[in-house]
Amino acid sequence: METDEIINYLYNEYYLKDRTPPELVSSFWKYYQNQQKVQIKDGKVEALIATPPLGGLDIKSPVHRFLSWLTIGSYLWKLADKKGICSLVKTSLRVTKRMGLFFTYECFRQMCSLVLIRRHLKKRKRINVIIIGDGYGFFSSLIKEIYPDSRILLVDLGWVLLFQTYYCAKAHPDAEHYLVTPSAKLVQNQLDYDFIYCPAENLNLVDSLSFDLAINTISMQEMNKETIEFYFNYLRQNMASQNLFYCCNREKKELPSGNGVEFLKYLWSENDVHLVDEYSPWHTHFVSLHTLKNGPKLLNFRIPFINYFDGPHRHRLSKLYTERRTVREQAR
Repeated sequence: METDEIINYLYNEYYLKDRTPPELVSSFWKYYQNQQKVQIKDGKVEALIATPPLGGLDIKSPVHRFLSWLTIGSYLWKLADKKGICSLVKTSLRVTKRMGLFFTYECFRQMCSLVLIRRHLKKRKRINVIIIGDGYGFFSSLIKEIYPDSRILLVDLGWVLLFQTYYCAKAHPDAEHYLVTPSAKLVQNQLDYDFIYCPAENLNLVDSLSFDLAINTISMQEMNKETIEFYFNYLRQNMASQNLFYCCNREKKELPSGNGVEFLKYLWSENDVHLVDEYSPWHTHFVSLHTLKNGPKLLNFRIPFINYFDGPHRHRLSKLYTERRTVREQAR
């Protein structure tokens, strides 16, 4: 299926039809579901504006881009692995340029996460990756740039997947793309696609892949307990025996529904092996035009424009405990 066909299918299904949100939709995304601005004319995309902005990769304001770069600079000054981080900057800039987006603090955070993952990811010619919630698709596009033989499954809400399809296709115009639908289940003879897009409610149709790497950043914190458990159960059933799962989310967060989610209460197992388990060093502060309540102080005076997040972020890089999927791994 050509990417234009995928985009038009997602547009017709998730923007033009009056759909009841699937059970996997959090209260956060139920609130924002109808606030995306998508214009398609004669099958071609004319406008894509996300609300919330999915990391601000499309922000055109020079002031906001400058503040984003100030934030990045403040992290480069204090982070330990400057060499590893700087080694990916040029590649990241190349990817965002092809996407028609800007390299922002959101991109920087994902780039830092990939630097961490690569330290523990054994060298392979091909890796199977599942990314749950990838915003504009930058993380997926960056992984594909570094691991060109990789196969990436992007799982998200259907109306957000439209953004990922559009921008991943711009980043990798020669790649093969596929959309999982109830009438187009992913089967064994279709595993040579580079990017596979799967609306969250169709994830149970993908059972032909064994994943080496799973990633979730800043989206499980928006999900309810049942949705988080659904994804953990799926990963435990579909990860390779030698796997990595990178998870970075708020330690605690209260959802618009009034329910709260806690990172340490996700469906972790005592048999999981945590290679990294700490507060994320690139999720501590940001620079903006506004001075919020929480931020650094000097001599008991609030330093303006530098703000702390609403709560600390944890990240884990783990080997998930899962059944060995020998037959599936042999079919890689």
